[in-house]
Amino acid sequence: MWEFCRNLYGEERDKMCKRVMVAFLLYLGGVNLACADEMGDLKQQVKELRQDYETQIQGLQQKIEELSQKQETAQGELEEKLQKKIEEKSISLDYVGRYEGPFGKGGLLIKNPSGFGNVSVGGYADIEFENFENSNSTFDQTRFILNIGAQPHERLLFYSEYEIEHGGPNASDVGEAKVEQAWASYLINDWINARGGIVLVPFGRFNLLHDSDIQDLTERPLVSRRLGAATWMEAGFGLFGETQLGEALKWGPLEDSYLNYEGYIINGLDEDISDTGLRNAKGAIEADENNNKAFVGRLGLGLNQNLELGLSGYTGRYGRSGSASRNGDDHLLGFASDISFKRGPFELVGDYAYWYFENGALIDHDNDNAADELSAPKYMRGFYLEPRYHFWPKFLNNTFLGRGFKDPKFTLVGRYDWVDIADDGDAGIGSNKEKRYTLGINYRPIESWVFKLEYQRNSSSNEVLERGDKDGAMASMAIGF
Repeated sequence: MWEFCRNLYGEERDKMCKRVMVAFLLYLGGVNLACADEMGDLKQQVKELRQDYETQIQGLQQKIEELSQKQETAQGELEEKLQKKIEEKSISLDYVGRYEGPFGKGGLLIKNPSGFGNVSVGGYADIEFENFENSNSTFDQTRFILNIGAQPHERLLFYSEYEIEHGGPNASDVGEAKVEQAWASYLINDWINARGGIVLVPFGRFNLLHDSDIQDLTERPLVSRRLGAATWMEAGFGLFGETQLGEALKWGPLEDSYLNYEGYIINGLDEDISDTGLRNAKGAIEADENNNKAFVGRLGLGLNQNLELGLSGYTGRYGRSGSASRNGDDHLLGFASDISFKRGPFELVGDYAYWYFENGALIDHDNDNAADELSAPKYMRGFYLEPRYHFWPKFLNNTFLGRGFKDPKFTLVGRYDWVDIADDGDAGIGSNKEKRYTLGINYRPIESWVFKLEYQRNSSSNEVLERGDKDGAMASMAIGF
């Protein structure tokens, strides 16, 4: 370009060069302007692409997070289902409390995954101390009881009680180990159900509720020991049930009333009866002593949830087959009544029992079939009344007696016992009578664990039935589990 300009002459050359230079500059300027516009467009496109990519990336990240959450949820649900399946197929253990299981007693419930076949295990134990006049003071591991129950079906129940007394037969002269209950129940409805096996004889209320952790005094009532042979069990079969009278009567004052019963045909008693009572005349579990069954039953009427009255009856023949007591005058008839009343912290329980022997009835103290039979006592009778008052001073809540326990209790308790048994024709003359006044207090940190302390005043006429005229103190601890 510059060489071309130099080849021109003079003024014409200058003009031409100026024109050419202006045109060249204009051309270069246009090129720069076009490039600037294209760069702006490119930058805008890059910006838009970047925003689009960022939006897409954010969307992908969100989807990844959602998928991850779904995977975690699904995994958690799967693990929960697997755990549930394992639990459904596994046996579980649950401590439900001493009296909260399906069998009435037995705190540890072993649950079957099928829902039935559940098993309960429980029991109670007590240790006693006594110190009476003219007697050695002593400790005694009185009882250890093991309860086992089972529910193979919602309408089928089994319950058993194995008792070891005074350390067992190898620990002392009076020790023993035996099955005290072993029965099976076939449930039909509330009103009628069947039961068979070794059952507690429903003669009076105490024999059915004799467990040491339930009772508020250590010593059992005289009438229950001498006239009821507590704990009295026999082999037999019978029926039991309960109905809500209030619902049927639809009468306001008795809207909470109910009626319960249990009655059994059982083996009869032997002739080991005397004017000290029926305690030794229990029947045999493995065989009937006289091939003549006895009938026993109790009817309970609850006027409301705080008052229940009971009536019991027993009828049957006693004495072993072939013994002199089987003389045709060997019919035994028993009657009992009981009461249970509660009002606030106050409670009253009691039993009454009466036994009648036929004229000419004979008995044998040692069941030896020898010619040393005696005339049976004409009657046996007795009762006890036991008032209780439950309380708890709030200022003891933060002491060692109350700390950590939900509902601890003290119970102030008294009892009056009286028994009268007619003479049986032995060397003694006149009826044998014994009465007892007991005053005690106990402490329960929980319902099934109790410490008891009591004092007795005893008096007797003629032959001694239990303590005679010896006064003394007793203390014990009973544990239900």
